[in-house]
Amino acid sequence: MKKKRCPHCQTYFIPHPSVNKRQRVCGKNECQKLRKANNNEKWRQNNPKYYKGDYLRLKAWLDKHPGYLKQYRQNHPEYTQKNKKAQLLRDRNKKLHLDIQAKLTRQRPEIINKLWDYSNLDIQAESILKPIEITFLFSHFSHLDIQAQIDRHP
Repeated sequence: MKKKRCPHCQTYFIPHPSVNKRQRVCGKNECQKLRKANNNEKWRQNNPKYYKGDYLRLKAWLDKHPGYLKQYRQNHPEYTQKNKKAQLLRDRNKKLHLDIQAKLTRQRPEIINKLWDYSNLDIQAESILKPIEITFLFSHFSHLDIQAQIDRHP
């Protein structure tokens, strides 16, 4: 049988005879976990609405089993710690996103005034705008049709 290279650990392996050509990674636990995680992620991306609308069923089950979540958290402290860390990371990412949005919003009048002074900007001229100003232009003036302006001028 032909050797294959594991995409995760880069070692060569001989596929198991029962799986043969379909085996993509070696038999190491770390590589198998990564393969499983990648497959799950792809599946969730391809089926984004799969868990939508599942809340009512879950809520009904939890109503029939009061105290289940509290008991689970008490019996699984490692889950609680992992969830705390993940929530902290989600909160930081959300705050960072909001800070960037706020920065753009606060700079909007300043950017508009600065761009207004450059009324003779040529699209082919060397750009004197900063990346944040260019981002602002693309995000807020998407309705402008530059090609139409070019077509009007012979």
